[in-house]
Amino acid sequence: MLQQLKRRGCNLLLVGSVPDSVLSCASRKFFGDPHERRFRVVVLTGTSRTTVDERVPMYGTHEERTTVITHLTELADCEVPSDHVDSSVPELSNAVSSSITSFETDDGLQSGQLRVGVDSLESLFERYDPEAVQRFLGIVTGRIRGADGMGHFIFPRDYDHDLVSELAPLFDGVVEYRIDGEGQERWHFPHRDLQSPWLPL
Repeated sequence: MLQQLKRRGCNLLLVGSVPDSVLSCASRKFFGDPHERRFRVVVLTGTSRTTVDERVPMYGTHEERTTVITHLTELADCEVPSDHVDSSVPELSNAVSSSITSFETDDGLQSGQLRVGVDSLESLFERYDPEAVQRFLGIVTGRIRGADGMGHFIFPRDYDHDLVSELAPLFDGVVEYRIDGEGQERWHFPHRDLQSPWLPL
């Protein structure tokens, strides 16, 4: 299923009330193998606990292929290109779109080359009207799919939270995390009424 999603571009919602270490592990996986050619957009929205080191695999080797966008947070000593967005959600979506455009060539990106990670949606919902955040998600997820990329959006709420249920239709899949040993994940595909068993991270 994931291979099919990669080929046509996809967006995943990552949920679960779990420690940062679990979400960092998940984020590294979705940003992709550091030894393969990837173009990464890291969007940090108000999560002071977040560092690029924890989320992106070996980013220092490929600075020209990684862009960091910060909003509602500051990132000190960042070695990769970064863009701080001070004001609104529309400005944030414009910054993400511009970063994706900067990586595109005349021939376009290959399927799965573009990787976008947003950490976390919780900060946006705390600051802005839910409708504004959902408009942001509609624009950004559409832009990612248009580039045949993969986007993952961290939202550290339980899977059965009302807001998770509202957001699920915007995504191609919802990945639920829990602590059991080293951590486990369970995939939900709301458009197909499918659910995986619990799998090791």
